[in-house]
Amino acid sequence: MASVQRWCRVTVVSPDGAVLARRVLEGSGDPDLDAVDTVARLALLSAHVSGTIGIAEVSPGMRDLLELAGLDVEMER
Repeated sequence: MASVQRWCRVTVVSPDGAVLARRVLEGSGDPDLDAVDTVARLALLSAHVSGTIGIAEVSPGMRDLLELAGLDVEMER
């Protein structure tokens, strides 16, 4: 059985600085398009409320998938 790996941590923040959503995306093995879909949905939520989305602790595989998908999200290094 593959061990659980953290792919990234996502935070959605409202314009006034309140945290609206916080998710840790993880799974066994490498990240997949379902993880990218989750980030995209959270990015849409943040845009709907004129907020921001930040992604931290991004695994190399997740970073590659987000860049490939062309998602305009702020990734902390």
